[in-house]
Parts: sequence; structure tokens; C-alpha cells
Amino acid sequence: STQAKTLFPYTTLFRSQQILVSQTELSRNALRAIDLLRADIRMAGYRDFSNPNPLAGNQAIKIGGVGDIAFVYDDYTDAGVLYRAFIRYYLANYTSSSGSSRMRLMREWRKCNNPASSCDRASSTAYIGGDAGEPILDWVSTFEVTGLNPKVYGTFLGQYQTVQVNLVITSPQKIDGSSKVVSKKYTVLTRAKNVSLVP
Repeated sequence: STQAKTLFPYTTLFRSQQILVSQTELSRNALRAIDLLRADIRMAGYRDFSNPNPLAGNQAIKIGGVGDIAFVYDDYTDAGVLYRAFIRYYLANYTSSSGSSRMRLMREWRKCNNPASSCDRASSTAYIGGDAGEPILDWVSTFEVTGLNPKVYGTFLGQYQTVQVNLVITSPQKIDGSSKVVSKKYTVLTRAKNVSLVP
């Protein structure tokens, strides 16, 4: 009908606007999480000059699976107290009160209990976000971690000098009048500068 033909351009424009808004929101949320992840990758293996405890080279970056990665480095609290941090990213299932289920990217932020010996999840205490950490990105369908360019000499022998992350997130809202769901893929490639620069 003539009315249907008249409405078609407006419907198309409205859907295009919905897609654009969804993509913008996805990008905003993803970039915040990516900035945090890249900062942790760059810090991996950092040992503060004033920390008397050694930092074993094999602790800097640990990939526990396709979507599980942890970093160890020295950091300072807001009060200026030096401590050794254990940071872990992983995917976790989440079911909302409405019953919808999805995956979240979690970040554990922990303090090492005895940095003089070693630091891993079992030998650390939750610092921020509770024992499971805190969600930093919602509606994540893919979080794949790959270590690249392992060090062939020196302090960080065998440790990855670069980390690649493939991330796919999906908008929780479908586009009106269709079954289309907006998703975006990101590939993050970041150098672990302490691993690559320390002899």
C-alpha cells in the first residue's frame, strides 16, 4: 500500500539509528575495559626499586586458558603503600533477576600475601571487588587470550612479550521489528613492556 511505502524509509532510518546507538554504547563500554586491560599488560612483571622482594620472571604473565589471564606487578595503594598485585581477567556466567543469562568479563584485583616467595591466586587476598573480582564488561560472547613472542633470554625467559586479546560483545537489546542483535569485535595487541625491556 501507499502508506506502507511511505513508512518504509522511516522504519529503515529508525532501525539504522538504533544500530548506531547500540554500536556507540558497545564501543564506550568496551573501550573502558580495554584501557584497563592494556594498562595491566604493560605493567606485568614490574618490580618497584624499593621492594626488597624478588619477582620471579615466570610470574609476570600467566595464561590459564583461552579466556583466562593473570598478571603480577608492584603497585601502590591510594595511601601510598607499596604492595604486590595479582590481577586476573576471566569470563563468568551471570543470570539476572529476570532470568536472562549471559557472560561477563571479570577482573580480580588481589594483594599477594607473601611476595618474597611467590604470588598466585591461592597465595593472595582480594583487595577490591570481593573474592570473585568485579565485572568490568557485560554481554561478552568471546574473550580469547594469546601470548606472543616469548622471551628467549634473560630475566623473563619464556614469558610473552606481547598479548593479543580477541573480544566480542553483544548488545542486550534487539533491533525493533527484527531478530538482529548488534555485536562488535575488538582485537587488542599490547606489548608487555617490562617483560620486553628488562634484560
